[in-house]
Amino acid sequence: MSSGEASILTAAKALFAERGYASTTIKDIAVAAGYSPALVMKIYGSKARLYSAAIPSAPPMDEDPNADATGNIGCQLVEKLVARRESDETDPWAMLAVHVHEAPDPDAARAEIKERYVHGIARRIGDTEPGLVRSQVVVSLLLGLATGMRTLELLGEDSLSSKDLIRRYGSLIQTVVDEIEPVSEHESDISGTVEE
Repeated sequence: MSSGEASILTAAKALFAERGYASTTIKDIAVAAGYSPALVMKIYGSKARLYSAAIPSAPPMDEDPNADATGNIGCQLVEKLVARRESDETDPWAMLAVHVHEAPDPDAARAEIKERYVHGIARRIGDTEPGLVRSQVVVSLLLGLATGMRTLELLGEDSLSSKDLIRRYGSLIQTVVDEIEPVSEHESDISGTVEE
């Protein structure tokens, strides 16, 4: 890595951490690094690629050294997203859609994300079924939570405590992990009815 690339990455890390993705421009990073925006774009191609280089993505779930395989995996997964929000850290889950949208090759970016996140979750929860449907559902739930919290500022402390959010949303994810089929009120009414 050249000294120019290192300077750009250092500036990008600081600005993304301080301002977040949306509020940081290529021009801001270029000025902070002492280079032109054109050079930054020439080296990295897009803001999303620069972000990916500057802010490492979350480790696959099966490589998390703090993971407790015996506990409630749903709550553990949600707790990580909530902890990053509370410490104002950038959340890679909330940025996944942006990475795909701004990637030079969206199909390749999508495939890489699926491999990293869906297969990481599959290894963590023991999902070996063809298609990894349970893992895809878990990833979709986590993406929804991360985007909802970060983009729409949903489920903040003003409406739900972090502890309750972790418990409620974690339980939702745990039902998928444990393959518990949700029963609707309509179904329970039908199953409880005895034909005369």
